[in-house]
This record gives sequence, C-alpha cells and structure tokens, in this order.
Amino acid sequence: MRDELVSVVDEEQETKLVASVEAAAPGSASAATPPVQHSSRCPVGMIEVDGLYCAKLLHRCIKGGKTHTGEDSPYPEPYYCDEFAVGDVKCFSQEEKKHFCIDEYEYPNQKGAIPRVMVSWYEAKRLCEEHGKRLCGDDEWNLACEGPERLPYVYGWKRDRSACNIDKRWIKPNDGILANKGVSPERLQTEIERLSKRVPSGSMPRCKSAYGVMDMGGNVDEWTVNVTWHGKPHQSLLKGGHWMGGARNRCRPVTARHGETTAYYAQGFRCCADPTTTEQALPTPGGTSPPPGGS
Repeated sequence: MRDELVSVVDEEQETKLVASVEAAAPGSASAATPPVQHSSRCPVGMIEVDGLYCAKLLHRCIKGGKTHTGEDSPYPEPYYCDEFAVGDVKCFSQEEKKHFCIDEYEYPNQKGAIPRVMVSWYEAKRLCEEHGKRLCGDDEWNLACEGPERLPYVYGWKRDRSACNIDKRWIKPNDGILANKGVSPERLQTEIERLSKRVPSGSMPRCKSAYGVMDMGGNVDEWTVNVTWHGKPHQSLLKGGHWMGGARNRCRPVTARHGETTAYYAQGFRCCADPTTTEQALPTPGGTSPPPGGS
C-alpha cells in the first residue's frame, strides 16, 4: 500500500480540518439522498447483521497468489490472490454469534456522498459516538463484508476491479501539505482532490455484501476497533483497502501499523451500533422519530 508517510495532527487542529474538508468536498451534500430505515431494530441508514462469525478462517487461492513484494506464493491464502476456489473455506475456531447494526455506506453514510477522509481513529470514534453509534470491531466488519458464505471478496471468490473502486493509479502525495498542522483548509482540500479517486457512496452497485452493506472493498480504507489482535500494536485497524493499486481489498486483511492519531487522504470509516431489543422508535439522524412503518 502506498501509505508509508502519514499525517499526524492534534485533536483540536484535526477537528477544524475535517470540518473544513467536509464542507468543501464536492458531492458531499448536494448529491446525497436521505438514509433509509432498513430494520426496526437499527437506526435509520443502518443494516442489521445477524450471523455466525469464524475468527480463524482459511480460503484456497487457485490463481494469482503473490507475496507482498509481488513474488509467486504457494500458500492457500497469500498476501495477494486473484481467484479463490469457490466454496472452499475452512473454519479453525469456534463460531461466534454476532448481532449488530452497521452503516450502509462509508461516513457520512449517505448514498451519493463522497466519503470523508483525513480523519484519525480517535476522530472517527468521536463522530460515531456523537450519532449514538460506535466504531465497528474488525470482527463485525469482517462478518458484514463476507456474509454467510464467508466470501474472500465482498462480491465473490474472484477479484473484480470493475465491481468496486479499486486499482486506480497512485499519485505521489505532497506530505509537506498533508502533514502540515498550519496548512489552510483550502490548500489541504486542493491537495486531497488532486490525489483522490473516491467515488460517491453506492455508485458501484455490485460492490455490495450479502447483507446489503455497500463499498466495503476499496474506495477508502476504514477505521475499526482492533478486536482480533486484542488492541496490539494499536487499538486501531484499517479494513477494506483504498482505491489505489496495491491494496488487497478483501474482507479479511488488515493494516495494523497505523496508530490512532494517523490521518491521511485515503482513510475514512463507518459506524456500528447495537440493535434494540424492543420495537421502540429509533431516532433519525436529525434526532426525530421515524414515521410509523419507516420510510
């Protein structure tokens, strides 16, 4: 992945920057459509996921297996793989029942919006909590991506660059701008737009999990809580990969080396929540109750 250099900003500066970036991002608001009530047990715009999760999973690569340096790999689940054997998936741990809600789209969770970037793990966590939600655990993210069949890719067993926003050309970033705490929001936004190949949320209909969650392969890397590795080396894990060539864009791989204060031009997030146990009215993003029967 082309993300060796990262921007680290303090919380106050980051809050100002991300607010300015969001306000200036093209397509971030005007093209977005209102979220939909999918489940009576989840907030508006969230998908209900109820399934069995396997923490230790193995697929079998049958084509294009490579190491992270691009050398051929004989291992069943190598770093890169173009195609896995259909249905050949083994679970080597006890299955866990999981039931949760997850945003249908990357934040701000609106169809047609451009996903927010330049957000640290701490900022993503805070934004989710402001909406009465939380950051997803990486285990929840995995289940929502791979579905009941435990697919390696959100859309199936074979890598397909036409299904999700992946494998776009890398453009060398100007880290003198991205890592500069004193940079103006306008200059930062100009640099982000020069680099960005983000597409509007939901604009690639085949990039959809079996549960109905959109854009989990590519577009932007997504912050999650490090559950699988028990918070080591950081509380943070990145999932899904970004739009640039070199990312794996599968459901299971993680990027673990970026700490909680990292903020960069290809990193975003989505939120999760616990489902309600009663048929009580759920708040909409604006804080009001939805009409009877949803919308």
